[in-house]
Amino acid sequence: MFAFVRDAETKLLDTVTGIETEANGWRAVYFRFDQLLEQYRSDYQIQISVNLLVDLLVNYQGGVFVCFDHTIILVCRNVSKTQIDKAIFQLRYLFMDDPLSYDNTGEENKNFCRIFDLGVEYPEFYQICRQKLSQSNHAGKIDGNKRPARILDNIANISEQLFTPTRLAHVEADLNKADLSRIIERQAICAITNDNKIRRVFDEYYIQISSLRQMLHTKADFLSNRWLFRYLTQILDERVMDLFSMSPMRYFDSSVSINFNIETILSKKFKEFDALIKPLAKHSIIIEIQIGDVFSDISAFVAARNILNKLGYKICLDGVTNLSIMQIDREKLGFDLAKLQWNADLEDDLGVDENKALMKAIGGFGEHRVILTRCDSRQAVNYGQAMGINLFQGRFIDKMLVQ
Repeated sequence: MFAFVRDAETKLLDTVTGIETEANGWRAVYFRFDQLLEQYRSDYQIQISVNLLVDLLVNYQGGVFVCFDHTIILVCRNVSKTQIDKAIFQLRYLFMDDPLSYDNTGEENKNFCRIFDLGVEYPEFYQICRQKLSQSNHAGKIDGNKRPARILDNIANISEQLFTPTRLAHVEADLNKADLSRIIERQAICAITNDNKIRRVFDEYYIQISSLRQMLHTKADFLSNRWLFRYLTQILDERVMDLFSMSPMRYFDSSVSINFNIETILSKKFKEFDALIKPLAKHSIIIEIQIGDVFSDISAFVAARNILNKLGYKICLDGVTNLSIMQIDREKLGFDLAKLQWNADLEDDLGVDENKALMKAIGGFGEHRVILTRCDSRQAVNYGQAMGINLFQGRFIDKMLVQ
């Protein structure tokens, strides 16, 4: 799988023309990213989208074409519908807060993309490719053929620029030797009453990526590639388990939460870690799992959830947004808590339809089940309380604790 940016429309038409006589087995996906809101159509997000597609379909024949208007077209051979759907889901998740991904009711927006079976729909798709080339040529006459996003010229080689195999090996080796106790942080999750009385409920252990990069003496962008980042966090999970295992009484002196990948929970290493934790302590340990990790492989999540339930741990779904919470059935998925990300762009008017729907979803999760995170201001706490939330996390909460 290759990515094409320069003269992408020409290369797209050449590719599609070349498969005309053997179109069976070929599929295409037309991502309408020209319809994204401006704040979600950044160079960085388009770059991540391309990286994700290339990484997910790395072993397949085909290409990812970044057109002049920010649309992305994937052409691939012998890729199953299931694999295509998985790639689309990941991109929807990346742009979850944009209405192009999900409409106001939380349903998938059909305009996000269109899938073509080229064995049947080749003529129609071919005409779209011709139209793209014509539009690109016309745009070039107007603006001197400048691409809308200058950074796009680097996308095709972005993986090599950010993580060559040698650089990745060095990061892995350094990560396995690093003293994580120097950079692990602890932040409180607190209950706040309407009269501003605050009570610490539990603490989250976490590691700031910026602190990790500084410790490893690297400028590599760990967040530039979702799947690579996930791979590195699995190594980080193992190192965190090693750290906690050396002194469980120190780290589990009260109720705490830890972020783990699903692969980590299913691993032999986690079994070894669990064996060192006293049974009574497990009931005060919450395992946080990212929402993207859950929905990328539901069957693996169910297996991990069953293991955690059997061992006595609680589960928290992390990374929930005001849109994704509408689509989640907490009881059906079987987690105890959810972390809802505070969004300063949310309307203060509780009477708007969005807030009414959000309040209903929060109520459906159950009392004391939702934690509002990233609370950096009094506004966030006031909004959360008005929505029926009483658990909070963030820099403003940290300040309240020391007052």
